[in-house]
Amino acid sequence: MIHTYIPYCPKEQGQDLGWAYNNFMKLLGDDDWACFLDHDAMFTTKDWYHQLEEMILTYPDAGVFTAKTNRIGNRPQLVRNVNMNNHNMFYHRKIGKKLQEDNRLSVTPSEASHPLSGVVILISKKVWNDIDGCKSGFLSVDNDIHKRCLDKGYKAYIMDGIYTYHWYRADGDLSHIEK
Repeated sequence: MIHTYIPYCPKEQGQDLGWAYNNFMKLLGDDDWACFLDHDAMFTTKDWYHQLEEMILTYPDAGVFTAKTNRIGNRPQLVRNVNMNNHNMFYHRKIGKKLQEDNRLSVTPSEASHPLSGVVILISKKVWNDIDGCKSGFLSVDNDIHKRCLDKGYKAYIMDGIYTYHWYRADGDLSHIEK
């Protein structure tokens, strides 16, 4: 089973995203998967969950998956020619549908030179245990998960047919970085 989780970290834990991830993973069964989704992101197709299940079956060598998106610092995850300043959900749902139709089970390997950025992190409990979870902190937790997977010999994939809309600082708010 895949459990989708938008992480939350109580104030007494600070902005420790790694703490939130590690604590959530303790709740899962040994054969389960976690799909971490950023608080400012959303899937753009109606059957994304089934598509994630298909990805897991198609790529059994995967340690971690992530998705394509509209706003992110990691260029390999960006969809080309998307207007990142357009926040009309109809626009983004059309992009998601087209990418899903054209690339449903296609992936792009994510190499160490371009560590994946969160937005979506799909990982199994077994892999999570094998990589000893993730580090504490807020920034680069996603990069650390990617590195740990590669160090253990797992593949990291960008799912070319799964597109998530990502608000990602569209209002210019950088307060989470400045803290």
